[in-house]
Amino acid sequence: MHNAIRGLSLLEVIAALSVAALLLTVGVPTFHGIINNSRRTATINDLVATVQIARTTAIRRNRQLVICPDDGRPRCDGSADWSQGWLVFVNEDFDRPPSLDDNETVIHRHGPLAPLRVYSNRSYFAFHRIGLRSTNGTLTLCDNRGSTQARAVIISYTGRPRVSARKADGSPLECL
Repeated sequence: MHNAIRGLSLLEVIAALSVAALLLTVGVPTFHGIINNSRRTATINDLVATVQIARTTAIRRNRQLVICPDDGRPRCDGSADWSQGWLVFVNEDFDRPPSLDDNETVIHRHGPLAPLRVYSNRSYFAFHRIGLRSTNGTLTLCDNRGSTQARAVIISYTGRPRVSARKADGSPLECL
């Protein structure tokens, strides 16, 4: 038996390219959305894990632990950008605002978050042993999609984090 090799006609090639173009037109924006959602979710998970580490370590060690922004020079005075990362350290001297001193132990450090931006209504979060009130507040994560896709990590007075698509008072999140 003889097998004939058959080529494609010009019409078949044009039809195949049209279908491919249509799929790319529909698929690429969706793929960008999936990537943005994955980045946002990973960062939220990192932030929630950081809060849980700080809270449980404060209880276990019976010490004050602090989470504050880390842009290479950890400052908890409100001048640093949370988008550059954050760190958790034991605040042995209970200074206010907390600052990382040479004798204080760094428990956890997280690097920059590009292309995400993080806004906070607090310059730091302090966690204490059981029975003492922790710093409550909200960290809002934004990407290039704006406020409609923003998410917040809301930290209660007991130090427990929760994730929300709205502010603690129920109003919409804002990306500055």
